[in-house]
Amino acid sequence: MYRVIIADDEEYVRELLPKWINKANLGMEVVGVAEDGEQALDLMETLSPDILITDICMPMVSGLELIKAIQEADNFIKTVIISGYDDFSYAKTALGLGVTDYLLKPFLPDELCKVLNKIKEELDNKEMLLNNMQDMQSQLEDNLMYIQERFIKNIIEMPFEQENVFEEGKKIKIDLEAKFYCVGVIRIQSNLGSKRWDFKNQKKVEDFLVIIKDGYFEDDLRHYAVSFKDSQLTIVFCGSQPNQVEFYSSISRGIEKINQSLKKYYDMRVFCALGKAYCKWEQISDSYKQAFDILKASLNHEGCILRWSDAMDTSGQKESIICKKPEQLEKDMLLNIKMGSKEKAVENLNAILKYYEGLNMKAAEFVNISLMELIFAISGVVKEADNHLPIWEDDYIKHYLENDIASKSLLDAQLVLEKYVNRCCDAFSHIAEKQSDKIIYHVKALIEHNLANEEFNLENASAQLFFSPHYIRQLFKQKTGEGFMEYLIRRRMETAAELLKDPKYKILDVALSTGYSNQRYFASCFKKFYGCTPTEYRS
Repeated sequence: MYRVIIADDEEYVRELLPKWINKANLGMEVVGVAEDGEQALDLMETLSPDILITDICMPMVSGLELIKAIQEADNFIKTVIISGYDDFSYAKTALGLGVTDYLLKPFLPDELCKVLNKIKEELDNKEMLLNNMQDMQSQLEDNLMYIQERFIKNIIEMPFEQENVFEEGKKIKIDLEAKFYCVGVIRIQSNLGSKRWDFKNQKKVEDFLVIIKDGYFEDDLRHYAVSFKDSQLTIVFCGSQPNQVEFYSSISRGIEKINQSLKKYYDMRVFCALGKAYCKWEQISDSYKQAFDILKASLNHEGCILRWSDAMDTSGQKESIICKKPEQLEKDMLLNIKMGSKEKAVENLNAILKYYEGLNMKAAEFVNISLMELIFAISGVVKEADNHLPIWEDDYIKHYLENDIASKSLLDAQLVLEKYVNRCCDAFSHIAEKQSDKIIYHVKALIEHNLANEEFNLENASAQLFFSPHYIRQLFKQKTGEGFMEYLIRRRMETAAELLKDPKYKILDVALSTGYSNQRYFASCFKKFYGCTPTEYRS
C-alpha cells in the first residue's frame, strides 16, 4: 500500500481527491492533507509518503518551493502537480525539477487514476528492482559464507590437496598467514540440564559468532569457525604471538571470557578441547584430530578448556588399562530396566560411561563397539519380554547408531542413552502391568539375573522386593503352580542344558554359570532332573 499526501489551498480539492483515490482501489492510501506548503513539509517528515500531489500556487510555501525542498532532502518521492491553465508556465518549470506528472484543472477522476496508475507501475518496478538487488546481495553473502565454510573444511580434511592457500584465502576474506595454528572443538551446554547449543548448520555458527565477535579474542588472534561432523563447532585459530605458550594463553583467555558471558546471560557453559599448536598451516588437520579425540573421550570436564598436552599427560597414566567391558554394571543396568527402576538404571548407565571415560583415548573404537553392543543388549531384553513392542521405532536411537556413534562424545551418548533407558523402563513397567501379578514378574526377573549366584534364595528375593519370604512363597506357588526353589532349579537346569549344547563350555563352566560351585553336586542334580549325566546329555 503506497502512502499519499495531498497539498492544496482549496478545501474542496482536499476533500474530493482522497475520496476518488480510496474509491479507485489503486493500492494507495491518503495518509495526510495540507492546506499550504509549510504544513505539507511537516507532514512529509512525520508520515514518509511515497507520493505527493500538490498545487503549484499555495500560500506560505508554494508547490515549486515544496518540490525543491524535497529534492534537497534527497527524498525519492513521486510528485504530481496540479495547476490551472494560467499557471502552466509554472508547471513546465516543475517538470524541469523532476516532477513525475501534472494535472490541469479541472480534471476528471479517470485522468487522476491514469496518472496514479503510471506512478504505481513505476513504484512497483522500483520495489522489484530493490528486492532483486537485495536478493543478489544476500546470495552473494550466503555464497561467500558457504565458500569460506568449504575452504576451512577442506583445510581440515584435505590439507595436502590445497594449493596457494594464502592467496585463495585472501580472495574470500580469510587470512591464514600466521606464526602458529591451533584448532579448538567447542561444546556448549545448559547448566540446567541437557539443553545444548545446536551447531548442525553454518547459520547457527554465524549466530554464535555474532555473539562472541567483539571483545572476546585479542586483535592479534584470528579465528574462523565452521559446523563440522554434524553438530560440532570447530574453530581454527591463527596467531603471531611471540611463542606457543602465549598463543595458547591468548586462546584460553578468549574462551574463558566466552564461558563467563554464557554463564551470566544464557545460563550455559562452554567446553573447548584444544589440539596441539603447530607452525605450519598443513598441520591444522592434525590439531583438529587431537581436539576431536579429546572431546569424544570426555564426559563432564570441570574446567572450560582441555589442552592436548594435558590430555596426553592423563592418558599416559592409563597406558596399562586393559580394554574390557564393565560386565557387572551392564548386568545390573539390564536388571533395573527389567524392574522398571529408572533411577537405578540411569545410575548404572552413568557408571558405565564413567568407566569408559577412564580408558585411554586410543580405546575410542572399543568404546564405540561396546556402546553399540550395550544398545543391542537393552533392545534384546525388551524384545525378549514382549516381541510386539516397537522398540526399534525409537528415532533418536536409530539416528544415533546410523550417524552419531562414531563422531559424538561420551556426553552425547549419555544424553541419548539416558532417554532410551528411561523409555525402556517405561516399556517394562507396561509389560509388568499387563501380567497377572507384577510381583511375580519381578521375582522371575531376579531369578534370571541370579542363576549363577549360588547364595541366591527366597530370602534374597524377598529382601529386594520388600515383602516377607512367606508372602512371596505363597504368592509364587499360587500364580505359577511351582514353588520358588522348584522354579529356580528348573531354570538353572534348562540354562545348563542350553550351555551344554555349545562345546566351547566345559562342564565346570556350565556348573559355575548356573550356581553350582561343586561339579559333582551339579552332575547329581542334573541327572535327577534329566535322567542322565551332563556328559551323557552332551553326547
